[in-house]
Amino acid sequence: MKINTRLLGLGLLLLLWQPRLLRGQDSKPDCQDALHLAGGNKLIGQITAVKPGDTLVFQTWNGTIFEIPRKEVIRIVQKCREKRGTARGPRAYSFKEQGWYHHTRGSVLVGQAYYGGNNVGVQVQHSSGWMFSRLLGAGLGTGIEQFDPGGSDAAIYPIFAEMRGYLQPKPLTLFYNLGAGWGFAGQSSGERGGYTDSWRGGWLAQGEIGYRIGNHFTIHGGIRLQRKYRDWTSNNWWGPSDERGTDRILHKRFIFGLGLLL
Repeated sequence: MKINTRLLGLGLLLLLWQPRLLRGQDSKPDCQDALHLAGGNKLIGQITAVKPGDTLVFQTWNGTIFEIPRKEVIRIVQKCREKRGTARGPRAYSFKEQGWYHHTRGSVLVGQAYYGGNNVGVQVQHSSGWMFSRLLGAGLGTGIEQFDPGGSDAAIYPIFAEMRGYLQPKPLTLFYNLGAGWGFAGQSSGERGGYTDSWRGGWLAQGEIGYRIGNHFTIHGGIRLQRKYRDWTSNNWWGPSDERGTDRILHKRFIFGLGLLL
């Protein structure tokens, strides 16, 4: 019990003098030792040696050195600070894992048109959101898409919610992006080949997987689904007129594209 009283008094003295003594210190070691003593006291510093008789030589951060019998120490805990990048250059992985993100990408939509032919559409999307961690973020997006450029098909203006994540803490890493929402048809009506067409949008779903290259560039592929409706009316002068119908269209396209990430 005598040693505990002595250590308690020494600890109070060090606490009072610590601000003055720390002025002379340039830096702290990467690791520190915490000694939990039998009397309930706790000392933080560094064990520098072990003397014969199982006595610890202990140095506090202000440079004071004293000896403590090992039997008075219940537990020793060591904690080390994480080493950061050195003066040789920035660390290899500098992508911001938490906070706001903004992702703009352009893609081609490869697949079959609703009338049966194969074609290549185009897509531009932008989404913004919040990264909770490297593996999970959520946001909202919009854009413009044309599944049949130069044809009679209506453009689509999507609005969607998405979730995303980056799989590895590396400059080059796989990422995923899943989205769902609604696509609005941009062309309200039009006349084509004896028919008057009116377009309506519908639900959408999309999934992408690709690579984030460094902090700001992406390359991706995926699948895009878009429900759309074509309401048509016949304008045939030599036959039955005012025939009406609705085509239910489900676009199924492969996505391939590039993106800019901020």
